[in-house]
Amino acid sequence: MPAPRPPQGHARLEAESPVRILTRYILREVLSWAAIGVTLFTFVFFMPTVGRILEVAVRNSAPLLSLAQLILLALPGFLVWTIPMGVLVGILIALSRLAADSEVTALRASGIGAGLFLRVIAIIAVAAWVLALVNTLWIAPRSAAAFAGLQDQLKSTQAPFEVQPRVFYEDFKNYVLYVQDTEVASGAVVWKRVFLADLNAPSAPKLTLAEEGVVVNESPTTLRLELANGWQHEVDPRSPAQYAISKLGKSTLHIDRPESATRAPGSLSYKEMSNRQLLDRARTGTAAQANWSWVELNRRLALPTSCLVLALVGIPLGLSAHKGGKSTGFVLTFLLVFVYYFLWLTGVSLGRQGQLAPGISMWMANVIFLAGGLLLYRRVNRMPIELGSFREAVTWMRQHVLHRAEKAGGFERVASPRRVFGAGFPQILDEYVLRDFAVYFGLVLSTFVLLTLVFTFFELLGDIIR
Repeated sequence: MPAPRPPQGHARLEAESPVRILTRYILREVLSWAAIGVTLFTFVFFMPTVGRILEVAVRNSAPLLSLAQLILLALPGFLVWTIPMGVLVGILIALSRLAADSEVTALRASGIGAGLFLRVIAIIAVAAWVLALVNTLWIAPRSAAAFAGLQDQLKSTQAPFEVQPRVFYEDFKNYVLYVQDTEVASGAVVWKRVFLADLNAPSAPKLTLAEEGVVVNESPTTLRLELANGWQHEVDPRSPAQYAISKLGKSTLHIDRPESATRAPGSLSYKEMSNRQLLDRARTGTAAQANWSWVELNRRLALPTSCLVLALVGIPLGLSAHKGGKSTGFVLTFLLVFVYYFLWLTGVSLGRQGQLAPGISMWMANVIFLAGGLLLYRRVNRMPIELGSFREAVTWMRQHVLHRAEKAGGFERVASPRRVFGAGFPQILDEYVLRDFAVYFGLVLSTFVLLTLVFTFFELLGDIIR
């Protein structure tokens, strides 16, 4: 009788090589944490922008569709930064977990070195690099231009809503406006107790005081203001003693839209320009315009490349985190991201000020991290790097502070301190959990605040320099 055949599922498992199983296992582990990292960092960086978007939408009575478009168009600008961060998060946390569970040690004992992790993670790093490159070169500039255009459109079509009560408004060309209160009507805005100074003839200004004014969008460039129950005050510059006051039953004025509501046609910031436009500006513009254009072009190439250099640094550090596990990977992620973007911010500042060539300043952070990654990988391929856990560092710092306090104050520590909450709570295990929670909560909170401040400062750097 023929021997019974094994089930097909077992045959597939036996035929599949261990390297493919390990590859799929590492890819799944890294990708899951990378996706969480990208989502988390994007959410943190996006929150300050949500407030500005909602302000524009609410003040201008924007429809829900326009609000959704503003949010979607703003996301690619943040993915430029968060995709490299997410790659680093996925690598460090995933490999730190494998190292803490001794899986890396078991693989090394089986003859598998760091080369396998490098080859597997290179798949993710290259895929993230291509995705970030496409986003930075094409998607993000178009989204930024569309975002600015939609924002200008909302401001121009709903310009009357921009006027705030009890505030002098000077954005109308040749007019100064003050209203005591505002009311929203169907398709219009009602201004109560209007003060309007007409400065078209600066030597002979006209002042109009009205009980009520209705503002309607007349055309894409003008507003129609219908005043009721008003008085107009005029003075003749040739006869200053002659002061005329006339009563207005109803009058209509046509006012140009606020100059701040729309930009000049074709005026784009450097982030909103296409690659072709930047090249043309670099070749035909002034020295300052050419310098800023080359800085932006190098920025669009250097930022996606950080996916590769951060991955190269993250692999040896993640494989060496034996004690801390995921927490060590989390801490290392924040430290590396902070150091990288600090170097990046320094390079951007030096490049825009012309102190360094754009090709050097914008690639400075990548070159430094590439050199550090190669050194670390060479070291870990021979022997794991000894990394103490974050808990040990905190314990050492606390003991050092207490020792210094003892010397300065001349007191001794009591072996069994009196409990604040009584004998039942907290127990030793409770204190252990609460202490770790407080330490990591403070670390994560402070790190996110610092990253948000650094990111905000970088976004405002161009305005600060100008």
